[in-house]
Amino acid sequence: MSTLKITGMTCDSCAVHVKDALEKVPGVQSADVSYAKGSAKLAIEVGTSPDALTAAVAGLGYRATLADAPSVSTPGGLLDKMRDLLGRNDKTGSSGALHIAVIGSGGAAMAAALKAVEQGARVTLIERGTIGGTCVNVGCVPSKIMIRAAHIAHLRRESPFDGGIAATTPTIQRTALLAQQQARVDELRHAKYEGILEGNPAITVLHGSARFKDNRNLIVQLNDGGERVVAFDRCLIATGASPAVPPIPGLKDTPYWTSTEALVSETIPKRPGRDWLISGGAGAGAGVRPTRSEGDDPRLAARCSSAKTQL
Repeated sequence: MSTLKITGMTCDSCAVHVKDALEKVPGVQSADVSYAKGSAKLAIEVGTSPDALTAAVAGLGYRATLADAPSVSTPGGLLDKMRDLLGRNDKTGSSGALHIAVIGSGGAAMAAALKAVEQGARVTLIERGTIGGTCVNVGCVPSKIMIRAAHIAHLRRESPFDGGIAATTPTIQRTALLAQQQARVDELRHAKYEGILEGNPAITVLHGSARFKDNRNLIVQLNDGGERVVAFDRCLIATGASPAVPPIPGLKDTPYWTSTEALVSETIPKRPGRDWLISGGAGAGAGVRPTRSEGDDPRLAARCSSAKTQL
């Protein structure tokens, strides 16, 4: 039995994803992953690659170390293979390390940056907005907090105990809920992203917008003014995605939110005589319940019949 120490998980669902990823690694017979303990106990075959185990976890945006093995780089790792393919003289900087520029700071960017550093590279990570990407800032984390608050409001309003526990209409203080939600987001962002970056001397973080000067240099327009030229050997563009706005006739002239605006609103909009219309399938279902439980009346519009089975 081998044990991995894992940092960066934020909930039990993270542990489920890590378990699935580890059990797909050749040689892994089973994986017992605990979010609370920050660890994974593995039943593995002799000869299973430690690099493969840590890479599987890093691919999800978390960091893993083998607790019962020395922390050394194994020959034949990711960057060694890159250098074999691209030429071992392709290095930059006084340290002789390969220099990789990473544009973006979400899960994929972090996984790549940490793996590159683990294999001996230097990394410059460039982010024009908030460090951390979608999940922790405007996706999984705040949406789950909002959904949980709505669930509690629903339980108070509709008691399942047939009069034994009287139901009562809760008073919703959206500004207080938002403050609590964002405080937790800030805490987890620091634990999973900012703190790790600050503690890694091989990673330099630049806050600004990047554009290519040529195939070996980026120009970074810094958020606090000025610009910097970043020379690189390899560049990874990991800027993620943004909410898709459907091409519905008349939509551009109609006030609307994406999920990002909905999660950080200080109020629950109420317009007399009008309802919400939520466009989308399974993902939109997560938005239906919170607003409904907090006092609004949304309607769901989907393009396929399978949406109902996904909610």
